[in-house]
Amino acid sequence: MPISWKQRSKNLKPQVILDKINESRLVKPDGTISYKGFGLSECLPALYSMLDFPPTEKDIDSSDLVWTALAQVKSQSLTKEEFLYAINNELNKRLARPEQEYLLLTAISLYVQGLPKKINLLGTEIRFYSYNYPYRFRRPRQAFLDNQIITLPFTADQYSKVIIKTKARSASGAVEKSLRALDLQRAIWCLMANPVMTLFESNDQYSPINTIRLGSSHTLHSDIGRVESQNIWYDPNYQIVKVYGFKKPDQVVKNSRYYLRQIAVADSRYATVIRDALVRYVRAFDERDPNTAFLRLWSALEALLSPNFAEQMKLVQRCSALFKEREYYTQLLEHLREYRNTNVHAGEQSERAKTHCYQLQFFFHVLIDFLIRNAKEFRTLDEALAFLDYPTDIELLKRRVFMMGKRIKSLSAR
Repeated sequence: MPISWKQRSKNLKPQVILDKINESRLVKPDGTISYKGFGLSECLPALYSMLDFPPTEKDIDSSDLVWTALAQVKSQSLTKEEFLYAINNELNKRLARPEQEYLLLTAISLYVQGLPKKINLLGTEIRFYSYNYPYRFRRPRQAFLDNQIITLPFTADQYSKVIIKTKARSASGAVEKSLRALDLQRAIWCLMANPVMTLFESNDQYSPINTIRLGSSHTLHSDIGRVESQNIWYDPNYQIVKVYGFKKPDQVVKNSRYYLRQIAVADSRYATVIRDALVRYVRAFDERDPNTAFLRLWSALEALLSPNFAEQMKLVQRCSALFKEREYYTQLLEHLREYRNTNVHAGEQSERAKTHCYQLQFFFHVLIDFLIRNAKEFRTLDEALAFLDYPTDIELLKRRVFMMGKRIKSLSAR
């Protein structure tokens, strides 16, 4: 499946962006290309957002793909047809590369006693170590971290160590794939570990909500321990958190396996939406700023409840349909919607933003639990949304069932 221009909005005009890039572009006689000014840095994000990437691209550094494709067009003009041909040509080259095994080393603020030592997830093998990495990784990793120009935040020794093994066509692809798998598992754990509310927030208003967080830096290695990439992946906003321990790890293991099993048996498109939402949830609550965390989680809810047009009224209507006290929960959702709109359109922030995050987390948890538990019933997300759109009047529903039964009989009689 090739990369294409997005068709959902008629307002997107990639040729306008490409023309702007071409103004600062110089094609030399030897075929090399240079750029003047800062226009390119403005145009690249816009160009990237106008492209529809296929699922196969997830193992590829898509930002680098755009940059390389621009360099492949040697003509003085830069048309959207030429660029699209170039980027698909480059994608095919990269997909043809053989996969290489990588191991990503990181850490997590979780006591892993009583939890599985190994988890296979999304094409990765995740191993957890209570105290330290295997010996062959320790010196290469520490030497690599010590040689960095930037000062890296310190990861607490109490954090459990994590090694994620995967195969990918590039180092960046391996990191993305590995962190996505770990974040999916972390999201499920955080649904069970994150507080539902705190009474006193003054001292930690700008502390992330997630109780289970990643370490400050991640390094990529071969199986013998050698560092495989000179790039360093780290969190500049990293903040040490107290290591969390589950009181009933057996129940946590049971619930986690149930969730992952339900997702695995679902239709592939349905499962992808669920996984994406969980990853977006856990990454949203890694944010220090609760206003930012709220907006990111609201976007995850929109992707589930109104994926095509981001209709906020549909979001409120469908989410409240999960509750018997529908009118009450509608009002809670309306209050959160008002806060979201005020934050986005007026730029206002609230001292109670963290409280709003906890409230929104509650709705996300109820919704994701509903979607996962019914993963075998709904073939697509659209089916699940249609179910939530059904009227709540029981007599009206019975009437519809009666009429549908008559319709089925009439069709069967033909």
